[in-house]
Amino acid sequence: MNNNLQLNSPPPPPRTISGTIVHGNNNNETTFTNLIRRNDILMELKNLTNLKCKNIFIYQSNDIYKWVGVIFIHEGFYKGGVFKFNVRFSEDRNANPVIQFNTHIYHPLVNKVGYFNPIYNKSINIKHSVLKLLYVLNDALSNEGTFLEFQSDKISNQHAWETYNNNQEFFLKLVKDCVDNSISDEVLYENNPTSESIKFQKINDEQFEKNKKQILEIYNDMSILDERTNIDEIVYRFKCAIDGRK
Repeated sequence: MNNNLQLNSPPPPPRTISGTIVHGNNNNETTFTNLIRRNDILMELKNLTNLKCKNIFIYQSNDIYKWVGVIFIHEGFYKGGVFKFNVRFSEDRNANPVIQFNTHIYHPLVNKVGYFNPIYNKSINIKHSVLKLLYVLNDALSNEGTFLEFQSDKISNQHAWETYNNNQEFFLKLVKDCVDNSISDEVLYENNPTSESIKFQKINDEQFEKNKKQILEIYNDMSILDERTNIDEIVYRFKCAIDGRK
């Protein structure tokens, strides 16, 4: 018997995810990782049914790595404001999702290009969770007391932070300006087709009740989602209700 004879073992069986066969070369390793990441994001979308902040609305854009949202502020410094934003995901599973505002907001945790810093002190840990990120967002915009927890080295807008600490009257004026801007017709009803943000339109009472009924029906569907539910279909129906499509 030739001891130098090399035995050719069969290749390992392909791995599968969501019915897609993935083999073991480098390109397919990337494909496999991307499929897992996409599944993670869809599960995060499903988890939004547990969001207790009824003043935040979100749906998935055409890009799975970007969600489109809006937050209505009912109390605090920014009361009355309506701020549109995007939630962006990285292909890296270990990276936290990030929020970027489409509507200008004068806030110590929002930089000049609209990125929100949720880690305003050492006790904050998002742990890759969109739900936790949105809770922090709502607290930072709706709860005046949260400002007392901000740490100076975590501030994204130094001008807003210094004005808040040294001249609150002027700070409140600038905040009111950005709140008024957010609900102006030019900003709230902006309908640029190239802009990926939630679109608002003026409607009469009859159309409002019709849209409300459609949205409530979709939320009822989402409340009984399970692993077999087609999430893309639910999201599409939600988008149709928001956009007033047939």
